[in-house]
Amino acid sequence: MKKIFFIVGLNIVLLPLVSQNLKVSDVPVEKLLNRVESPSDTIFVVNFWATWCQPCVTEIPEFNKIEPHYKNKPVVVIMASLDFPNQKDKRLIPFLKTNIILNSVYLLITPRGGDWISRVEKQWTGAIPFTLILHKKKRIFHEGEINYETIKKYLAQINP
Repeated sequence: MKKIFFIVGLNIVLLPLVSQNLKVSDVPVEKLLNRVESPSDTIFVVNFWATWCQPCVTEIPEFNKIEPHYKNKPVVVIMASLDFPNQKDKRLIPFLKTNIILNSVYLLITPRGGDWISRVEKQWTGAIPFTLILHKKKRIFHEGEINYETIKKYLAQINP
């Protein structure tokens, strides 16, 4: 019972703070890839998701755990939303106002057709959720729902 009150209380305290500075930039997929694929010391964890994808929504708390745990390491989590651009104001923004997402959220603008999917990862079928972890020339991808323990395992593999 204490756990329920704690979670409810946490939502009451954090949700206004998270929603206050709510800004979602539209980012072309190529621009996102250029940023995360450029050589740097930063490890990028990119989650491709959508508000209409229940497994995607279920795993959001797993991504919220990453940056606080790795706060002394150059780890950046990006939540790349695949919601439709015409649904940004009607669906994505309201979703963000009522759900806690501690990481940067971008609305991914993709070209017509699915060619961009293989540009992200050759073996990706296009199904979401999909997570890509990049560090310099190393890449690990995970298609399907993921948990924090698996993410930690991947991070240890990519930057031991």
